[in-house]
Amino acid sequence: MRESARVGATRQWNAVACGEVAGDKDSLEYFRRVETARYQVQSWQHEYFRYGEFTGKHVLEIGVGQGTDLMQFARAGAHCHGVDITDNHLDLTRRNFALNGKPVDLHKVDATTLPFADASLDCVYSFGVIHHIPEAGAVLAEVRRVLKPGGVVLISLYYKWSAFHLFTKLLYDGIARGWLLTKGYAGTLATIEFGADGVKTKPHVDLYSKQDMRALLAGFRVADVSIHQLHADHFSPLLRWLAFPWLCRALERKMGWYVVARAYKSP
Repeated sequence: MRESARVGATRQWNAVACGEVAGDKDSLEYFRRVETARYQVQSWQHEYFRYGEFTGKHVLEIGVGQGTDLMQFARAGAHCHGVDITDNHLDLTRRNFALNGKPVDLHKVDATTLPFADASLDCVYSFGVIHHIPEAGAVLAEVRRVLKPGGVVLISLYYKWSAFHLFTKLLYDGIARGWLLTKGYAGTLATIEFGADGVKTKPHVDLYSKQDMRALLAGFRVADVSIHQLHADHFSPLLRWLAFPWLCRALERKMGWYVVARAYKSP
């Protein structure tokens, strides 16, 4: 499973970068548009992760994408480090930081073997990445190793009981469109990622409950586990007519797309 997950991930994100938009990828305007598109959909990120609190701190992002979130730490004056297994993501992040005149330390490595000394980092951040790694426990063991005592880990994972999973992936795609029969459950989940067909391009995807998140963070002092981000289209074409704005707001903390956590390494 380990190797197939790596192959699926590299095939997926070397073909289409996470959050990719049309435009000239050698231009600063391109990365600004990527950033605008991301935070229009996920505006809650800034409030929850508080990127501006890490001035002068050493921050590692596991799975850098196009460097959009890591750039938020950089603008606050953090010392930024990143790891990823896809050349496309590393290249785009390098370009993003260069165009913005910010330094960044990037490594092409697996998150189960982080190239950092024990107790050398103040923060490890990972948004929407660890659920693609079958050995998530090994990743968190490495996170614990490289964090300084009192250091913080910030994680976002796909939520098992989200409206998107239940109504779009299972009810609509899985049952109504027959994908559970033609692609299987793992293949149906893989299509969550833009460009994946669940057959030839099939990134590994796990889903986590709040209890699963707390279990993953065993050994850390967990300050918060919560659910975020619910939009009308998460209810699938079959039920979208029910997704009134007030209902999305009311159900977000129960059926949002991400389970998110903030936890600390004990001193």
